[in-house]
Amino acid sequence: MEGFIYLDYAASTPLDPEVEAAMLPYMRAVGNPSSIHAAGRRLRAAIEEARNTIAELIGAEPSQIIFTSGGTEADNHALRGAVESGLVSHILYNPTEHHAVLHTIEALVRQGKIKASPLLVDEKGRIILEYLETELRRHSRSLVAIMYANNEIGTLQPVKEIANLVKEHGGYYLCDTVQVMGLGWVSVSDWPVDFIAASAHKFYGPKGVGFLYRRHPIQSLITGGAQEREQRAGTENVAGIVGMAHALRKAYENREAYESHLRNLKQFLLTVLSQRLPGAILHGDTSVEGGHPGILNFRLPSSIADEMLVIHLDLAGICVSGTSACASGSGHPSHVLQAIGVSPEEAQRAIRLSWGKQTEPAHLEATISALTSALQITI
Repeated sequence: MEGFIYLDYAASTPLDPEVEAAMLPYMRAVGNPSSIHAAGRRLRAAIEEARNTIAELIGAEPSQIIFTSGGTEADNHALRGAVESGLVSHILYNPTEHHAVLHTIEALVRQGKIKASPLLVDEKGRIILEYLETELRRHSRSLVAIMYANNEIGTLQPVKEIANLVKEHGGYYLCDTVQVMGLGWVSVSDWPVDFIAASAHKFYGPKGVGFLYRRHPIQSLITGGAQEREQRAGTENVAGIVGMAHALRKAYENREAYESHLRNLKQFLLTVLSQRLPGAILHGDTSVEGGHPGILNFRLPSSIADEMLVIHLDLAGICVSGTSACASGSGHPSHVLQAIGVSPEEAQRAIRLSWGKQTEPAHLEATISALTSALQITI
C-alpha cells in the first residue's frame, strides 16, 4: 500500500503475508479434492482441517460449515435454501442490510416464493426490538435477517437478544457477520442463530472465498456435484479455504489487541474531526465503545461540501468510500443512510472511513487535512 493511504478496510482488507504463505503450496498443488488417489486425498485433508479450525473458532460443528465464494453467496444460500426447503413462510428483514440480503429477498418475493416485511430501526440504525417481537407474533415461521454490524455506518445489533427472541417465537435467524468476523466476536454456541455468513477478505484472508454456517442442512443453492456434503456443488477453492482458516485463527488469537488498536484510532479520529471539521454530521452509532471500532461515516453541510469529496481524496492518494463497495457503482444514494432518515441529497455527501492493522494516527490526520484542503477547492 505504498504511495497512498488506504482507509477502506470495510470494503476489503489486504492479504496477510502469513496467510499468503500458507496458501502458496495449495495454489501449486495438482489434483482434485474429490479424487480418491493420494493427490486428491491430500487436498481433501487440507479442506477438512480448515473446516475443523473454523468450526472450533466459532463454536460450531464441522458438518455445519459450508464453504462458499464469499459472503454474498452465503447470504443467498441461507435465504434461498430456507425458502426452498419450506422452513419459513415469511421473511422479516432489517432495511439497512447488505444488498446480498435485500436483493435476494426482493427476487424471492418477485418470484412469488415468499412474502417479506421490513423491520423498523431507530435513528442510529438499530433494530427496535419491540417491533420485531410484534412482527414475530404476526408471522409465525419467519426467517429474520439482521446483520451483526452495518458495513456503512458501523451500528451494532443486539444479536443475542434478537436470536433468543426469534427462537422464542419459533423462527429462524440469519445473521450476516461479514463485518465483524475478524474481530473474533462470533460464537454460535453463545446464541441460537441458525445461519451466519462470512467472507475471508474482510479479515486479511483471500478474496473469493467465504463460508456459511447453518445449524441444519437446507436446500442446495448450487447443484451439479456432491461436494460440501451435497450442500454446495463445485470443486473447492482449496488454497482460498486454507488461507481463510489461517486468517481466522490469527484473528481470534489477536482479537483483543486488534480491537484495542481500532478503538484507539477511532477515538483519535473523532477528536481530530471535531477539531478540524466541527460541522461534520455523524451517522449511526459512532461511539468508541458502542459502534464498530473500525468504521466512521459522516457528511458535511451542503454549504461547504459537495458529492465530489471522495474523488478529491482519491486524487490526493487517499482511498475512502462513500457507500458500500458492492453498491458504489449503482449511482444511487445509500439505502442505509436513507433508512435512518438521511435525505438522498445528504446521503450523496457521505464519506465512510474504515481502518485496520496498518493504519496509523498520521494516516487519519493526513486524511482530514486533505479533506479540509478539498473543501477550499469546492467552496
